[in-house]
Amino acid sequence: MAEPRICIVAHSHPEFSKGGGELAAWRQFEAMRAAGRDVRLVAASEVGTQYAGLRGIEPVTALGADEYLYMFDGMAEDRLAWDDPFKRRVLVAFLAGLDCDVYHFHHYWRVGVDLIDELMQARPEARFVMTMHEMLAICLHHGQMVKTRARELCRRETPMSCLACFPDQTLERFAYRKATLLTVLSRFDSIVHPSEFIRDRYRAWGLTAPRDVVVENYLGDPLLALPRVAADAGAMAHRFGFFGQPTSFKGLDVLLRALPMALRTSPGILMTIFGAEREDALRLFPVLEPLVEECGASLTFAGRYDPADAVALMRSVGWVVVPSVWWENSPVVIQEARRAGTPLIVSDIGGMAEKVLPGIDGLHFKRAAPVDLAAAMVAATQPTLRAELGASLRDVLGRAEFLRELDDAYAPHAPRREAILMPARRA
Repeated sequence: MAEPRICIVAHSHPEFSKGGGELAAWRQFEAMRAAGRDVRLVAASEVGTQYAGLRGIEPVTALGADEYLYMFDGMAEDRLAWDDPFKRRVLVAFLAGLDCDVYHFHHYWRVGVDLIDELMQARPEARFVMTMHEMLAICLHHGQMVKTRARELCRRETPMSCLACFPDQTLERFAYRKATLLTVLSRFDSIVHPSEFIRDRYRAWGLTAPRDVVVENYLGDPLLALPRVAADAGAMAHRFGFFGQPTSFKGLDVLLRALPMALRTSPGILMTIFGAEREDALRLFPVLEPLVEECGASLTFAGRYDPADAVALMRSVGWVVVPSVWWENSPVVIQEARRAGTPLIVSDIGGMAEKVLPGIDGLHFKRAAPVDLAAAMVAATQPTLRAELGASLRDVLGRAEFLRELDDAYAPHAPRREAILMPARRA
Protein backbone atom coordinates (compact mmCIF):
# COMPACT_ATOMS: atom_id res chain seq x y z
CA MET A 1 0.00 0.00 0.00
CA ALA A 2 1.35 3.43 -0.94
CA GLU A 3 2.23 5.75 1.91
CA PRO A 4 -0.30 8.56 2.40
CA ARG A 5 0.25 12.14 1.33
CA ILE A 6 0.20 14.16 4.54
CA CYS A 7 -0.58 17.80 5.31
CA ILE A 8 0.42 19.10 8.75
CA VAL A 9 -1.55 22.19 9.78
CA ALA A 10 -0.10 24.14 12.71
CA HIS A 11 -1.19 27.19 14.70
CA SER A 12 2.21 28.84 14.22
CA HIS A 13 5.67 28.32 12.74
CA PRO A 14 8.86 28.15 14.84
CA GLU A 15 10.47 30.65 12.46
CA PHE A 16 8.31 33.22 14.26
CA SER A 17 7.23 31.55 17.52
CA LYS A 18 9.09 28.82 19.39
CA GLY A 19 6.37 27.36 21.61
CA GLY A 20 6.09 23.65 22.25
CA GLY A 21 3.15 23.02 19.89
CA GLU A 22 4.66 24.69 16.85
CA LEU A 23 8.01 23.02 17.50
CA ALA A 24 6.26 19.64 17.72
CA ALA A 25 4.54 20.21 14.37
CA TRP A 26 7.75 21.41 12.71
CA ARG A 27 9.83 18.54 14.08
CA GLN A 28 7.24 16.06 12.86
CA PHE A 29 7.38 17.67 9.40
CA GLU A 30 11.18 17.52 9.34
CA ALA A 31 11.28 13.91 10.56
CA MET A 32 8.73 12.78 7.97
CA ARG A 33 10.52 14.61 5.18
CA ALA A 34 13.87 13.10 6.24
CA ALA A 35 12.23 9.65 6.21
CA GLY A 36 11.14 10.17 2.61
CA ARG A 37 7.45 10.77 3.39
CA ASP A 38 5.25 12.87 1.12
CA VAL A 39 4.48 15.71 3.53
CA ARG A 40 3.85 19.42 3.56
CA LEU A 41 3.44 21.98 6.36
CA VAL A 42 0.87 24.79 6.46
CA ALA A 43 1.29 27.08 9.48
CA ALA A 44 -0.31 30.26 10.75
CA SER A 45 1.79 33.42 10.65
CA GLU A 46 1.16 36.15 13.19
CA VAL A 47 3.68 38.44 11.48
CA GLY A 48 2.09 37.92 8.07
CA THR A 49 -1.39 38.37 9.52
CA GLN A 50 -0.49 41.79 10.94
CA TYR A 51 1.00 42.81 7.59
CA ALA A 52 -1.95 41.43 5.64
CA GLY A 53 -4.35 43.48 7.71
CA LEU A 54 -2.66 46.63 6.43
CA ARG A 55 -1.68 45.63 2.90
CA GLY A 56 -4.23 43.06 1.78
CA ILE A 57 -1.66 40.49 0.65
CA GLU A 58 -2.53 36.95 -0.40
CA PRO A 59 -3.79 34.83 2.54
CA VAL A 60 -1.39 31.96 1.78
CA THR A 61 2.28 32.30 0.86
CA ALA A 62 5.13 29.86 0.31
CA LEU A 63 7.92 29.81 2.90
CA GLY A 64 10.06 26.98 1.52
CA ALA A 65 9.83 23.62 -0.19
CA ASP A 66 6.42 22.19 0.79
CA GLU A 67 6.07 24.86 3.51
CA TYR A 68 3.36 27.49 3.53
CA LEU A 69 2.21 30.28 5.81
CA TYR A 70 -1.40 31.39 6.10
CA MET A 71 -2.85 34.57 7.55
CA PHE A 72 -5.57 34.18 10.17
CA ASP A 73 -6.84 37.75 9.88
CA GLY A 74 -10.62 37.64 10.26
CA MET A 75 -10.89 35.15 13.11
CA ALA A 76 -13.16 35.49 16.14
CA GLU A 77 -11.89 36.71 19.51
CA ASP A 78 -10.95 33.33 20.95
CA ARG A 79 -9.36 32.23 17.66
CA LEU A 80 -11.56 29.16 17.33
CA ALA A 81 -13.72 30.38 14.43
CA TRP A 82 -13.49 32.82 11.56
CA ASP A 83 -15.34 36.13 11.38
CA ASP A 84 -14.66 36.39 7.66
CA PRO A 85 -16.14 33.43 5.71
CA PHE A 86 -14.42 34.50 2.48
CA LYS A 87 -10.93 34.29 4.01
CA ARG A 88 -11.82 30.96 5.58
CA ARG A 89 -13.00 29.57 2.25
CA VAL A 90 -9.82 30.70 0.49
CA LEU A 91 -7.75 28.72 3.00
CA VAL A 92 -10.09 25.72 2.76
CA ALA A 93 -9.74 25.75 -1.01
CA PHE A 94 -5.95 25.88 -0.71
CA LEU A 95 -5.82 22.98 1.77
CA ALA A 96 -8.25 20.89 -0.24
CA GLY A 97 -6.23 21.61 -3.37
CA LEU A 98 -3.15 19.99 -1.83
CA ASP A 99 -5.05 16.73 -2.37
CA CYS A 100 -3.67 15.04 0.75
CA ASP A 101 -4.79 11.71 2.14
CA VAL A 102 -4.27 12.83 5.77
CA TYR A 103 -4.74 16.26 7.31
CA HIS A 104 -2.96 16.34 10.64
CA PHE A 105 -3.84 19.38 12.72
CA HIS A 106 -1.60 20.54 15.56
CA HIS A 107 -4.19 22.61 17.40
CA TYR A 108 -7.50 24.26 16.54
CA TRP A 109 -6.47 27.72 17.83
CA ARG A 110 -5.71 30.05 14.90
CA VAL A 111 -7.11 27.30 12.69
CA GLY A 112 -10.82 27.41 13.45
CA VAL A 113 -13.21 24.53 14.01
CA ASP A 114 -15.43 25.97 11.26
CA LEU A 115 -12.52 25.69 8.82
CA ILE A 116 -11.94 22.08 9.89
CA ASP A 117 -15.60 21.28 9.41
CA GLU A 118 -15.66 22.85 5.95
CA LEU A 119 -12.47 21.05 4.91
CA MET A 120 -13.99 17.75 6.04
CA GLN A 121 -16.88 18.46 3.70
CA ALA A 122 -14.56 19.39 0.85
CA ARG A 123 -12.38 16.27 1.35
CA PRO A 124 -14.72 13.54 2.72
CA GLU A 125 -12.40 10.77 1.53
CA ALA A 126 -9.40 12.16 3.46
CA ARG A 127 -8.52 11.19 7.03
CA PHE A 128 -8.34 13.80 9.77
CA VAL A 129 -6.08 13.66 12.82
CA MET A 130 -5.64 16.18 15.64
CA THR A 131 -2.81 16.52 18.17
CA MET A 132 -3.91 18.19 21.40
CA HIS A 133 -1.36 20.55 22.92
CA GLU A 134 -3.45 22.00 25.75
CA MET A 135 -7.04 22.35 26.90
CA LEU A 136 -8.35 25.50 25.17
CA ALA A 137 -11.51 23.71 24.07
CA ILE A 138 -12.23 22.88 27.70
CA CYS A 139 -11.05 26.11 29.35
CA LEU A 140 -11.34 29.72 28.14
CA HIS A 141 -8.49 30.73 30.46
CA HIS A 142 -5.83 30.07 27.83
CA GLY A 143 -6.52 26.35 28.16
CA GLN A 144 -4.69 26.34 31.51
CA MET A 145 -7.50 25.08 33.77
CA VAL A 146 -6.32 27.53 36.43
CA LYS A 147 -8.92 29.83 37.94
CA THR A 148 -8.78 33.48 36.92
CA ARG A 149 -9.13 35.05 40.36
CA ALA A 150 -6.24 33.11 41.84
CA ARG A 151 -3.82 30.45 40.69
CA GLU A 152 -6.02 27.74 42.12
CA LEU A 153 -6.22 24.64 39.93
CA CYS A 154 -9.49 23.84 38.20
CA ARG A 155 -10.08 20.09 38.29
CA ARG A 156 -13.37 19.87 36.41
CA GLU A 157 -15.13 21.99 33.81
CA THR A 158 -18.74 22.90 34.55
CA PRO A 159 -20.84 25.80 33.20
CA MET A 160 -21.11 27.37 36.67
CA SER A 161 -17.40 27.11 37.44
CA CYS A 162 -16.62 28.66 34.04
CA LEU A 163 -19.09 31.46 34.77
CA ALA A 164 -17.29 32.18 38.06
CA CYS A 165 -14.08 32.75 36.09
CA PHE A 166 -15.78 34.68 33.27
CA PRO A 167 -18.79 36.52 34.76
CA ASP A 168 -19.21 38.59 31.59
CA GLN A 169 -20.16 35.44 29.65
CA THR A 170 -23.40 33.43 29.79
CA LEU A 171 -24.28 29.84 30.56
CA GLU A 172 -25.79 29.59 27.08
CA ARG A 173 -22.56 30.65 25.41
CA PHE A 174 -20.54 28.09 27.37
CA ALA A 175 -23.02 25.35 26.43
CA TYR A 176 -23.02 26.35 22.75
CA ARG A 177 -19.23 26.59 22.61
CA LYS A 178 -18.77 23.13 24.15
CA ALA A 179 -21.40 21.53 21.90
CA THR A 180 -19.84 23.07 18.80
CA LEU A 181 -16.31 22.00 19.67
CA LEU A 182 -17.35 18.49 20.69
CA THR A 183 -19.31 18.06 17.45
CA VAL A 184 -16.31 18.86 15.26
CA LEU A 185 -13.61 17.16 17.36
CA SER A 186 -15.69 13.98 17.63
CA ARG A 187 -15.61 13.63 13.85
CA PHE A 188 -11.82 13.25 13.63
CA ASP A 189 -10.52 9.83 12.68
CA SER A 190 -7.91 9.94 15.44
CA ILE A 191 -6.97 12.22 18.29
CA VAL A 192 -3.31 12.16 19.35
CA HIS A 193 -2.51 13.11 22.95
CA PRO A 194 1.11 13.63 24.02
CA SER A 195 0.27 12.48 27.56
CA GLU A 196 -2.17 10.26 29.40
CA PHE A 197 -3.05 13.25 31.53
CA ILE A 198 -4.48 15.35 28.70
CA ARG A 199 -6.27 12.34 27.20
CA ASP A 200 -8.02 11.78 30.52
CA ARG A 201 -9.01 15.45 30.65
CA TYR A 202 -10.58 15.37 27.19
CA ARG A 203 -12.36 12.11 27.92
CA ALA A 204 -13.82 13.56 31.12
CA TRP A 205 -14.93 16.59 29.11
CA GLY A 206 -16.86 14.29 26.77
CA LEU A 207 -14.52 13.65 23.82
CA THR A 208 -14.92 9.88 23.54
CA ALA A 209 -15.91 9.27 19.89
CA PRO A 210 -12.59 9.16 17.96
CA ARG A 211 -9.70 6.82 18.53
CA ASP A 212 -7.51 8.58 21.08
CA VAL A 213 -3.91 7.45 21.30
CA VAL A 214 -1.02 8.69 23.41
CA VAL A 215 2.09 9.51 21.37
CA GLU A 216 4.80 11.68 22.87
CA ASN A 217 5.86 14.64 20.75
CA TYR A 218 9.03 14.03 18.77
CA LEU A 219 12.06 16.03 19.91
CA GLY A 220 13.58 16.20 16.44
CA ASP A 221 16.35 14.52 14.47
CA PRO A 222 19.15 16.98 15.37
CA LEU A 223 18.64 16.58 19.13
CA LEU A 224 18.22 12.79 18.83
CA ALA A 225 21.55 12.67 17.00
CA LEU A 226 23.41 14.12 19.99
CA PRO A 227 25.18 11.58 22.22
CA ARG A 228 24.06 11.32 25.84
CA VAL A 229 27.14 11.99 27.97
CA ALA A 230 27.15 11.24 31.69
CA ALA A 231 27.99 14.34 33.72
CA ASP A 232 30.29 14.43 36.73
CA ALA A 233 27.70 14.14 39.52
CA GLY A 234 29.99 15.59 42.14
CA ALA A 235 30.71 18.69 40.09
CA MET A 236 27.14 19.24 38.91
CA ALA A 237 24.90 18.36 41.86
CA HIS A 238 24.76 21.94 43.17
CA ARG A 239 23.98 23.53 39.76
CA PHE A 240 20.34 24.13 38.87
CA GLY A 241 18.68 25.58 35.81
CA PHE A 242 15.25 26.97 34.89
CA PHE A 243 14.39 26.92 31.18
CA GLY A 244 11.44 28.78 29.70
CA GLN A 245 9.55 32.03 29.47
CA PRO A 246 8.85 34.00 32.67
CA THR A 247 5.05 33.79 32.49
CA SER A 248 2.76 33.71 35.50
CA PHE A 249 1.99 30.03 34.84
CA LYS A 250 5.58 28.76 34.62
CA GLY A 251 6.26 29.15 38.35
CA LEU A 252 9.41 31.26 38.14
CA ASP A 253 8.15 33.20 41.15
CA VAL A 254 7.85 29.94 43.10
CA LEU A 255 11.48 29.18 42.26
CA LEU A 256 12.70 32.67 43.19
CA ARG A 257 10.95 32.36 46.56
CA ALA A 258 12.45 28.91 47.13
CA LEU A 259 16.04 29.75 46.23
CA PRO A 260 16.91 31.99 49.23
CA MET A 261 15.52 29.33 51.59
CA ALA A 262 17.61 26.64 49.91
CA LEU A 263 20.72 28.82 50.06
CA ARG A 264 20.43 29.19 53.83
CA THR A 265 20.96 25.43 54.15
CA SER A 266 23.17 24.85 51.08
CA PRO A 267 25.05 28.09 50.30
CA GLY A 268 26.92 26.44 47.42
CA ILE A 269 23.79 26.21 45.23
CA LEU A 270 24.01 28.00 41.87
CA MET A 271 20.83 28.77 39.90
CA THR A 272 20.75 29.93 36.27
CA ILE A 273 17.56 31.25 34.65
CA PHE A 274 17.62 30.45 30.92
CA GLY A 275 14.93 32.23 28.93
CA ALA A 276 14.70 35.54 30.78
CA GLU A 277 16.69 38.56 31.84
CA ARG A 278 16.52 39.90 35.37
CA GLU A 279 14.37 42.78 34.16
CA ASP A 280 11.87 40.35 32.58
CA ALA A 281 11.37 38.50 35.85
CA LEU A 282 11.05 41.66 37.95
CA ARG A 283 8.65 43.23 35.48
CA LEU A 284 6.32 40.28 36.04
CA PHE A 285 7.08 39.82 39.76
CA PRO A 286 8.25 43.22 41.11
CA VAL A 287 7.66 42.22 44.75
CA LEU A 288 10.40 39.61 44.44
CA GLU A 289 13.23 42.11 43.92
CA PRO A 290 14.45 41.84 47.55
CA LEU A 291 14.67 38.06 47.23
CA VAL A 292 16.56 38.34 43.94
CA GLU A 293 18.98 40.75 45.61
CA GLU A 294 19.38 38.37 48.54
CA CYS A 295 20.51 35.57 46.23
CA GLY A 296 23.43 37.63 44.97
CA ALA A 297 25.95 35.76 42.82
CA SER A 298 24.12 32.48 43.40
CA LEU A 299 21.49 33.56 40.86
CA THR A 300 22.25 34.29 37.21
CA PHE A 301 19.90 35.36 34.43
CA ALA A 302 21.17 34.03 31.10
CA GLY A 303 18.55 35.55 28.78
CA ARG A 304 16.81 33.91 25.86
CA TYR A 305 18.19 30.87 24.10
CA ASP A 306 17.60 29.02 20.86
CA PRO A 307 15.74 25.70 21.32
CA ALA A 308 18.45 24.08 19.18
CA ASP A 309 20.89 24.84 22.02
CA ALA A 310 18.66 23.58 24.83
CA VAL A 311 20.24 20.16 25.27
CA ALA A 312 23.76 21.59 25.36
CA LEU A 313 22.73 24.22 27.89
CA MET A 314 21.03 21.62 30.07
CA ARG A 315 24.27 19.68 30.21
CA SER A 316 25.82 22.73 31.90
CA VAL A 317 23.62 22.22 34.97
CA GLY A 318 23.08 19.27 37.26
CA TRP A 319 19.30 19.63 37.59
CA VAL A 320 16.50 21.15 35.51
CA VAL A 321 13.71 22.68 37.60
CA VAL A 322 10.17 22.81 36.15
CA PRO A 323 8.03 24.66 38.76
CA SER A 324 4.93 25.31 36.63
CA VAL A 325 1.76 26.11 38.57
CA TRP A 326 -0.57 24.91 35.81
CA TRP A 327 -1.03 21.30 34.78
CA GLU A 328 1.22 21.32 31.72
CA ASN A 329 0.69 18.61 29.10
CA SER A 330 3.95 17.29 27.75
CA PRO A 331 6.54 20.01 28.41
CA VAL A 332 9.27 20.04 25.79
CA VAL A 333 11.74 21.14 28.48
CA ILE A 334 11.28 17.75 30.17
CA GLN A 335 12.05 15.94 26.93
CA GLU A 336 15.11 18.13 26.37
CA ALA A 337 16.40 17.43 29.87
CA ARG A 338 15.92 13.68 29.48
CA ARG A 339 17.76 13.84 26.16
CA ALA A 340 20.57 15.79 27.83
CA GLY A 341 20.81 13.21 30.62
CA THR A 342 20.02 15.85 33.25
CA PRO A 343 17.54 14.82 35.98
CA LEU A 344 14.59 17.03 36.84
CA ILE A 345 12.79 18.57 39.79
CA VAL A 346 9.14 19.17 38.82
CA SER A 347 5.76 20.14 40.23
CA ASP A 348 3.74 17.10 41.26
CA ILE A 349 0.77 17.62 38.91
CA GLY A 350 -0.42 16.88 35.37
CA GLY A 351 1.96 16.08 32.56
CA MET A 352 4.99 16.93 34.71
CA ALA A 353 4.22 14.24 37.26
CA GLU A 354 3.54 11.79 34.43
CA LYS A 355 6.67 12.49 32.39
CA VAL A 356 9.11 12.56 35.33
CA LEU A 357 9.00 9.33 37.32
CA PRO A 358 10.16 10.04 40.89
CA GLY A 359 13.27 8.12 41.74
CA ILE A 360 13.92 7.40 38.05
CA ASP A 361 13.98 10.70 36.16
CA GLY A 362 14.10 13.12 39.07
CA LEU A 363 12.17 14.49 42.02
CA HIS A 364 8.69 15.89 42.62
CA PHE A 365 7.71 18.76 44.91
CA LYS A 366 4.32 20.10 45.94
CA ARG A 367 2.93 22.47 43.32
CA ALA A 368 3.30 26.21 44.15
CA ALA A 369 5.06 25.41 47.44
CA PRO A 370 8.42 27.24 47.71
CA VAL A 371 9.28 25.53 51.01
CA ASP A 372 8.86 22.09 49.44
CA LEU A 373 10.87 23.09 46.37
CA ALA A 374 13.66 24.44 48.58
CA ALA A 375 13.79 21.12 50.45
CA ALA A 376 13.97 19.20 47.17
CA MET A 377 16.83 21.40 45.95
CA VAL A 378 18.78 20.88 49.16
CA ALA A 379 18.32 17.11 48.88
CA ALA A 380 19.40 17.25 45.23
CA THR A 381 22.82 18.67 46.11
CA GLN A 382 23.90 15.22 47.29
CA PRO A 383 26.25 13.86 44.58
CA THR A 384 25.13 10.27 45.19
CA LEU A 385 21.50 11.13 44.47
CA ARG A 386 22.49 13.11 41.38
CA ALA A 387 24.59 10.17 40.13
CA GLU A 388 21.83 7.65 40.80
CA LEU A 389 19.13 9.60 38.94
CA GLY A 390 21.49 10.58 36.14
CA ALA A 391 22.10 6.88 35.53
CA SER A 392 18.41 5.87 35.57
CA LEU A 393 17.04 8.81 33.57
CA ARG A 394 15.07 7.58 30.56
CA ASP A 395 15.72 8.75 27.01
CA VAL A 396 12.99 10.16 24.73
CA LEU A 397 10.98 8.58 21.92
CA GLY A 398 12.99 7.74 18.77
CA ARG A 399 12.02 8.68 15.22
CA ALA A 400 11.17 5.17 14.00
CA GLU A 401 8.82 4.46 16.91
CA PHE A 402 7.24 7.91 16.57
CA LEU A 403 6.47 7.39 12.89
CA ARG A 404 5.09 3.90 13.53
CA GLU A 405 2.69 5.32 16.11
CA LEU A 406 1.54 8.01 13.67
CA ASP A 407 1.09 5.48 10.87
CA ASP A 408 -1.35 3.63 13.11
CA ALA A 409 -3.22 6.85 13.85
CA TYR A 410 -3.40 7.58 10.10
CA ALA A 411 -4.68 4.13 9.16
CA PRO A 412 -8.32 4.06 7.96
CA HIS A 413 -10.78 2.70 10.47
CA ALA A 414 -14.51 3.25 10.97
CA PRO A 415 -16.21 5.75 8.64
CA ARG A 416 -16.49 9.29 9.96
CA ARG A 417 -19.82 10.81 10.88
CA GLU A 418 -21.70 13.12 8.51
CA ALA A 419 -20.32 16.63 8.37
CA ILE A 420 -22.16 19.66 9.63
CA LEU A 421 -21.46 23.13 8.27
CA MET A 422 -20.55 25.44 11.12
CA PRO A 423 -21.67 29.08 11.10
CA ALA A 424 -19.11 31.78 10.33
CA ARG A 425 -19.39 33.42 13.76
CA ARG A 426 -19.77 32.15 17.29
CA ALA A 427 -22.40 33.30 19.74
